[in-house]
Order: sequence, then C-alpha cells, then structure tokens
Amino acid sequence: MRNRIGQGAGEVYMGVSVNRPGALQQASSGRAQHAWVLWRYWMLREFKTRYAGSVLGLSWAFVQPLATLAICYGLVGTALAVRGPGLDLANGYLMHLLAGLAVWLPFTDAIGRGVGCLAAYEDFLRKQPMPAEILPAVAVGGSLLVMAIGYALFLVLSLTQGAPLRATWAWLPLLVLAQVALTFGLTLLLSMAHFLWRDVGSIVAFALQLWFYLTPVVYPLAQVPERFHVWYLLNPVACLVLAVEWAALGMAMPGGTLWALLAWTLLLGGGGWWFFRSMKAALGEAL
Repeated sequence: MRNRIGQGAGEVYMGVSVNRPGALQQASSGRAQHAWVLWRYWMLREFKTRYAGSVLGLSWAFVQPLATLAICYGLVGTALAVRGPGLDLANGYLMHLLAGLAVWLPFTDAIGRGVGCLAAYEDFLRKQPMPAEILPAVAVGGSLLVMAIGYALFLVLSLTQGAPLRATWAWLPLLVLAQVALTFGLTLLLSMAHFLWRDVGSIVAFALQLWFYLTPVVYPLAQVPERFHVWYLLNPVACLVLAVEWAALGMAMPGGTLWALLAWTLLLGGGGWWFFRSMKAALGEAL
C-alpha cells in the first residue's frame, strides 16, 4: 500500500519525487494523510465487527462502565462501607470510584485488545502490507468511546453531587492526553512483544489482574499506610488516577505525582514507539 518505487535520479513516494525541494515535506504529509485514512477505515471496521450480531450494539459501550461501577460500588462501597476520605460530598466514595474507572476501563480495553492485534492480523499483513502501527492505534482508538463515557459520567455526577468547579479542571485535557500517549506507547510495545514472543499475551492477562489491585481504584489511597504512598508513583495508572482525583475533586496526592506521570508518559509513550519501530525489521522477516 506504500506506492513507493525507485527512479534513476531520485525516489518517488505516492507520485512525489523526494529529491525536489520540499518533496520530503510533501512525502511526509502524504504518509500522514495515508495513515489517517487507513486509521479511520480500520476504526469503522473495528466498531462494526465489535458489535456485529449484538442485540444492544453500541449500547454495550455504556453498559460496561455502568455495570462495573454498580458492582464495585455495591460490593465495596456498600457491603464493606468504604468511604472516600478528604471529600466533602454525600457520595464521596462514588466520585472516587468514577475517577478511577474513567482511567482504568479504557486503559485495560486498549491493552486487552491491542496486545494480540499484530498476531491476529498476521496473514493480512503478509498479503496486504500497510503501516503496522495502525493496528495498535485502532485498539487505542476503540477505547476512546469508553474513555469519553467514563469522563463525562464522572464530571457530570461530580457537579450534581456538589463538587465545585476548580481551576485545576484545566489540567484534565492534559491528563487525558497523557493517558492516551502512555496507553498507545504501551500497546505498541506489548503488541510487538507478543508477536515476537507469544507468551507475552498470557503474562499480560495475569498482570492486568494484579495491576488492578495495585491501583487505587476501588480503595482510596488514604486508606493505605502513608509510608507506602511513594511506591504508587512507580505505577503509571495510579499516577493518572491520583492526578485526575486531584484535578477534578481536589483530593490530596503524594508529592511528585505529576512529575512521575510526566516521566511515565515519556518513557512508555516514547519508549513504546521506539521499541516498535526498532523491531519492525524483525516483524518484516517474520511475515
């Protein structure tokens, strides 16, 4: 699909000779536009196949977060009477839970679907070459609907429960971008690793279960002994949850949380991209 051929004095990419002034810029623009078209096509295909034959169809994107919220709130918030310390709200624990699920659910949706995306379409990539990055990008893109629903539900209920508008709400778009970047980078890394070493998929499935309990989603960090708080900075998803709670609800977070989140975003986002690109030669040989 990369209409690229060599021509004596230069090279042609999608009809543009890259040895002319400004040709590299035109070729880069052409590649970006081509990738955008492919991503939109595969996104549409993803949503069609994900909900094909389903009675509820797209409504499952709403049912999943609501069902998870109801189960966690019913079992932990009601049965175990867990509260949300530091929140002057009638349903403080509910707000804490919503903040955590708004981060956790799209993250696990993207990782769960993305880790095996290259292996699942191995035959397709062999017969119809295309930028392999598209497939992990589609897995992350498919989680954006769950993310939008989660954040919308969280923010609307926060206001209806009496949480004031804060200047720190301005951080929320940046936190969402950080979430998308580190999720995409980790999905790139894991999808390539799983393609090369098939045991990775099983390891990831187990690791996500453990990761959930190491992240303050169903329990507030305030219920963890303070001497352990610094260890949560080694968990990128915990950093995201704590930062979202701080920005939207004014909850306290350990010092250095935002710096740790920035470091994780650069490490996972940039590192995942670098690993994927550096291993594409091995991917090509395997195909």
